[in-house]
Formats: sequence, structure tokens, C-alpha cells
Amino acid sequence: MTNRTIHIKLILVAAFLTFFTAAFSQSAAKSPAELQEMLKRFPAIEEFLVNASFEGKVKTSDKIAAYRFTDKVADEPVYVAWSKTRVQQNLQLPKGMYWVMDTAQVPVQKPIKHNSIQVSETPVFILQAAPESPVIKTVLVDGVPLEPFASDGDLWLSTWADDDNIYSGWGDGRGPLSDKEQIPWVDMGIVKLTGELPNLKAETRYREDETPPLPINDKPASLIYLDSCLYGQFHSPLGDARIGYLSFSKDYGTTWKRIGYFGEDEKQPENASPWLRKNNSPFRCMFFVNMGKNYNLNTDGFVYALAIGTEWHWMGLRVFLARVKKENILDYNQYEYFAGYSKKDEPKWTASQSLARPVKGPITFGQGSAIYHPGIRRYLFMTDFDVFDAPHPWGPWTYAGSWTTWKTRPGVKEWQGGYQPGIISKGTGPDYYWFTISGQNKKPNITYSYNLGKMILKLKK
Repeated sequence: MTNRTIHIKLILVAAFLTFFTAAFSQSAAKSPAELQEMLKRFPAIEEFLVNASFEGKVKTSDKIAAYRFTDKVADEPVYVAWSKTRVQQNLQLPKGMYWVMDTAQVPVQKPIKHNSIQVSETPVFILQAAPESPVIKTVLVDGVPLEPFASDGDLWLSTWADDDNIYSGWGDGRGPLSDKEQIPWVDMGIVKLTGELPNLKAETRYREDETPPLPINDKPASLIYLDSCLYGQFHSPLGDARIGYLSFSKDYGTTWKRIGYFGEDEKQPENASPWLRKNNSPFRCMFFVNMGKNYNLNTDGFVYALAIGTEWHWMGLRVFLARVKKENILDYNQYEYFAGYSKKDEPKWTASQSLARPVKGPITFGQGSAIYHPGIRRYLFMTDFDVFDAPHPWGPWTYAGSWTTWKTRPGVKEWQGGYQPGIISKGTGPDYYWFTISGQNKKPNITYSYNLGKMILKLKK
């Protein structure tokens, strides 16, 4: 990631803080003074509550402060709690599993049972978590990060095409590197990967403008290949995207045609993208659910995509879902959005994204990736921290495990996290898959390049 990108991200984060603080002020206005004071001291928690309304104080011992909110989008309770002493206290909430977030916006550990939540002097943010997977006991990355070819960049999200090759995007970098020539930095590119995993060879297929204006730089969110065409969902600019839009290539990524994209001051074209910041769209960054080579594992004729509103720093945490018939993938008016569950837990769909509701279970701070895994016959969604699984794209999503080593594998340094992991649909086994990740470390850790990892799925008997 370049210094230019880091600087831009800091500016955008500052803008987020200003916006969310203002948005939260109404919901916090009627809350007790001690809670308001604590939220002022820890604005990161305040950000989490941007869509929440204050409900009241939770009945606890005098040594614990705990307050309940309701997330108006997910229609679920969320909590802020802390110990009034300097000693850790045990907080009990209604039965279930919970995520506990610290003030650095990082889960304290994997989901915690309702009667095992520890709170200390520093407040935590608590929300409901997915139950444990009925199929996967845990996940574990095998070995160290692999670099099959020299490269520079992030966002290596991919798809498996009918020619048996993998096609991947990259962002903010030079892409595949060569010792024979100087390769300039670009904001986005597309690469063709040949060979069998993990021994891949790279060939650059497309490079974006070398010096794009910041307001129109492009970033890949996901790719999907089906019916002799490579499709991509992209967003612009990086971070808090103004617009998410579709694009397609009929020559395996060499040339692209944008669909529905328009500049901020331009007139909206016919079939304009509705995935806009001004609409508060949670579909600006979409992760097409890849289903095998050329999408040939799909059986119902729909393309599905999980989605969030920003590339990273997605403080809503919740994950949304859209679908469209394969033959209508480029027609925005044909997209349907998940709108919750019926009394029989069947999915409801709506043509209006304003009525969309998040799927239950997964959470993420940034972009992720999703596939259908034929070995376990489950859908997988991978984030910067965790892996979730489900029998259907709409769920019910369950927690399969945490793959980073921040909390779960003390002493293991190689997999301490990166950003925007991409599950590879090619090369899956009965209990494993390959994925990509980029980071800011030095070898043997996750570098700012194309890193491969092999995820082992430890299955339940």
C-alpha cells in the first residue's frame, strides 16, 4: 500500500468519525450521563452504534455498567459494558453467543458464550454472534504465506474460468513484476494465473490508467466468470466508495466495458448503478459467490453476492445479500435484495435496496470473499479474521473459526492478518481451500503482494 493510499485512508477515516459522531448524537441523547461520557472517551464504540437506538440499562451487579441498544437495521440487540472497578467482572447476557469488540475495533477472541463475557475498566461493544458450525470444528492455515510469483499490490480476488485458468484483480500496486522492465504503479489491474495451485504463473491482462484522479480511481470487489464472459463488481473511489458498479470483458480481461458508471457531476445514464453512497447503499462493495469452474456448480440459475457499503472500516459490520438471474447480471433493475426471513426461515426478496436486511450470522469490517465448497457442500464466507459457513447463500450462517493468529494461536506470527482475503474456487479439496491475502509485513509474514495460503477445514465427525 503506497503512502498516498495510506494518507487518503486516514483522511477518509477522519471523515467517518465526524459523520458517525453526528449521526449517533440523536440516539445517545436520552442515554445516562455515565454512558455518554464513556462514548465520548471512546469514539470507536460510538461508531459501532450509528444505526442503534438506546433501550436502557441492563440489570447487573453494582460493579458493572451495561447498556442495551437495538440495531435498527439488523433488528438485534447490541450492548456497551464495562467494569466500574479495575478488576475484571463477569457479565451475563441472555443465552446465546456474542462477539466482544475492544476499542481497537478487533474481536477480543472467537464468539463467547453469554455467561463467559469478561469486562474490564475499558468498555467493550457486544453484539450477537453466529452459532458454531454444525460441519466445521475449526479452521487452520497450513504452513507459511507462499508467493508463487513476484508482485506488488492488494485485493487479489479471483474467479475460475472455462479455460481452466484463474483470473484475479489487484489494487494499488504494480501487479505481477518482471526483472526485465520497470512496471509503473496503477490503481487497478487484472491478471491471468495459469498452472496448478500453489505453482501459479502470472500474466497481466489489463492495467488501469497510471495516474487516475482520486475521485475516479477504481478498485475490484469481486470477479465471476460465466457463460463466456468475465464480470466484475468494482467501486470508486477507494475506502468509502461513492459508487459500486458492474463491468464485463469478453476477452478474458484484456478489455472492459463499464455498465451504469457515472461521475459525480455527470447525468445518470440509462441503467445507472443504484449502489451509491448518497443512497446509503450497503451494496457498493459486492462479493460474487463463485461456484466452481465457469459457475457450473450453480443449480438455480441465480448469481448471488454478499455485500457491504465500504471497502474497509465498515462500521455497520453486518453483511447483505443480492441475487440476479444469470442472464440479467448486467441489468441493475433485475437485482433482488434479501429482505429478511419468513416464519419458516425462507428468504424474502425485494426490488428495493432500501428494504434490504442483513443476513444473520456473519460480520466484517472490510471486503471478503465467498464460494460454494463442493467438498463439504457448504457456502463459505471469509473475512480478515474469520470464516463462516452456510447451507444456502442466505444462511443460516454459522461460525467456522478464526484464521488469523491475533488471539487464537499465540506464538504463531506468520498469519497475523492481512486485508481483503480472496477464496480461490479452483483447487478445493475434501477439507481445504486456497486463498489469497495481502499485508504490510516482511517475509515470512504476509507481504504487500500476492500471498497464498492453504486453509484446512477441520471437520466434525
